[in-house]
Amino acid sequence: LARLNFIWKGFINMPSVAKFVIKAYPVSGSFEYLTEDLPDSIQVGGRISPHTVWEYVEKIKASGTKEICVVRFTPVTEEDQISYALLFAYFSSRKRYGVVANNMKQVKDLYLIPLGSSDKVPHHLVPFDGPG
Repeated sequence: LARLNFIWKGFINMPSVAKFVIKAYPVSGSFEYLTEDLPDSIQVGGRISPHTVWEYVEKIKASGTKEICVVRFTPVTEEDQISYALLFAYFSSRKRYGVVANNMKQVKDLYLIPLGSSDKVPHHLVPFDGPG
């Protein structure tokens, strides 16, 4: 990540689980709308099954009318790392992804997908088109 500039910095907040400062780094896709749309604080509104997300992503890809972008979130401080790990553990232990509740103008849906350092990127998101 040292060679990349972050595209957004703000809070991720899931009440009763964690709130922390995070930076978003580009991985794949076009980020113009995302950087315009993301608020100062991303509110996580709930959980969703991976199966539901991947069915939706496949429909989006097949339509050819919408874009999918992928970012990597990284906590800013050591204290943020602890809260980040709590949120990661929360979703991983339930085998669920996070659903962002903010209403945005250009970005229709935003999911938080917990991937461990040794996890493979879900095949639905590759090949990457961007800095990777």
